[in-house]
Amino acid sequence: MTRVNVDTAAERLIDVLAGWGVDAVFICPGSTEAPFLDATLDREHPRVVLTTHETTAVAMADGLSRATGRPSVAYLHANVGLTNGLSSLYAAQLARSPVVVLNGLKPTAIQGRRAFTSTTSIRDLVRQYVKFDWQTLHAGAVAEDVDRAFGLAATEPTGPAWVGLSQDLLAATCAGPARMVGHGEPVARARPAAGAIERAARLLTGAARPLLVAGNDVARHGATAQLVELSERLAAPVVTEDRRGLERAAFPSDHPHFAGAYAPNAPVVRRSDVVYFAGCRCFTEFEPTAGPDVPPGAAVIHGHCDAAEIGYLVDVDVPLVGDQKLTLLDLLDKVPVAAHAGRRSHLLDAHAAWEATRLTGSDPEGGQSSIPEVARALGAAVSSDTTVVADAITSNPTLLRALPHTHPDQLHLTSSGSLGWGMGAALGLQLGLPGRHVVNVLGDGGFQFGMPALWTAARYRIPVTFVVLNNGSYAAVGAALTRYGGRAVASGVFPGVDISGPRIADTATAFGVPARRITAAKDVADALSWARQAAGPALVEVMTDADDFGPTSIAPR
Repeated sequence: MTRVNVDTAAERLIDVLAGWGVDAVFICPGSTEAPFLDATLDREHPRVVLTTHETTAVAMADGLSRATGRPSVAYLHANVGLTNGLSSLYAAQLARSPVVVLNGLKPTAIQGRRAFTSTTSIRDLVRQYVKFDWQTLHAGAVAEDVDRAFGLAATEPTGPAWVGLSQDLLAATCAGPARMVGHGEPVARARPAAGAIERAARLLTGAARPLLVAGNDVARHGATAQLVELSERLAAPVVTEDRRGLERAAFPSDHPHFAGAYAPNAPVVRRSDVVYFAGCRCFTEFEPTAGPDVPPGAAVIHGHCDAAEIGYLVDVDVPLVGDQKLTLLDLLDKVPVAAHAGRRSHLLDAHAAWEATRLTGSDPEGGQSSIPEVARALGAAVSSDTTVVADAITSNPTLLRALPHTHPDQLHLTSSGSLGWGMGAALGLQLGLPGRHVVNVLGDGGFQFGMPALWTAARYRIPVTFVVLNNGSYAAVGAALTRYGGRAVASGVFPGVDISGPRIADTATAFGVPARRITAAKDVADALSWARQAAGPALVEVMTDADDFGPTSIAPR
């Protein structure tokens, strides 16, 4: 598209955003964004969605991109705003969210003179978190540069992109038509080589105990139905990506082939002779481990849209580079329906082991609000039209054993460790999934990082329910000290853990978000029902056991 009669580069920038179907720009502005903000006044789209912290702006864009699969925009202010947003940008990178970060910079004449909120190497701050970074050099190139960033962000392997936009360039008048590259259309998705598909099909059909691992990209590429069909043809159990790398559910937890999460020491993993990692990162290491991540002697098939991910940490027998839906469709053409007694036994044992670890049932009336009790109550209370953003770092393993995830949009997480991400991401997901009820489950530490999201939630009346598990501590630090097994464990004194004091429900009310504090797990269902009836956002603070550091206080092996 070409628009000739425009006055400024900022107006051409808005044309690019409109051409890509951008409805909202999440922005925490400063002075350098004045030309852009001024240019939005006579334009219906995109709308300006104001945030009071850059973590919220980037996380909202991440959440919206997760929901829609389309590029979303966060507009940050200078070097200070960019620095604030980097932790959420890291989360977007790991989720392969096509977030386009526009970064307002000081006028070009003073950028190399130690000007206020400027740095001589701003691209160095961001380039390790994005697949494309560029600072526009002249006003006439603004539209072209931003359009290119969108195209690259939206092309597999998708991911964030960054463009630095100096204030004077946005305000400058442009002459002649704007040049666009591939405007509004990402490059077509790729599929694996036919020979690789045939080798993978032979391994899977010949296996005695195959295991399928449902990675994040299966959900992102809309391939859950195909993975379900493959598992049924092979009579194979399916596990999710390992919990350190899990970003979203890709296989229904109520399916009889579901067997929990991938763990190297799980019997279903140890017994497998062929493991097919479909759209998995393989792996997200947390601490050095004592044993291999893949059972010795097992053949490994690894499918991913990014060739750089395949074989990065694990030796691979068959690489399948391509879109997960196209990959699985090709495999289904080669894999017949199987009936194998040994496989059936392997499948039944795997599913039974998962059922034995699930957190189901109810707790005694008036019981103490331990994390497992609250998780059980949440699992029983959420409905099929609920999307849960699980961002309670140390409680996530317990939540995953209790929360249903039967739909690819029912569960979202981050493997980034970026505290505060979930509050903004939940708002973006709610905007992108207006027919679903989004519930963000987070800890009290994460709440203190993400609290500015409450202002945006209240201002735009975004109907997210925040459930804050308040144990008054940084449980992850307590868990690390427990695993370390030093003086803290011997003395019972855990430094760097106690963050008690804030009344979180009262804080939410101060932002204009209605809130309740509960102390018993039995009240979770009523509190969630109350929150869902709110005309906008609501918050439920659940007081939990301060001495419970969660299952991550136990060494993984």
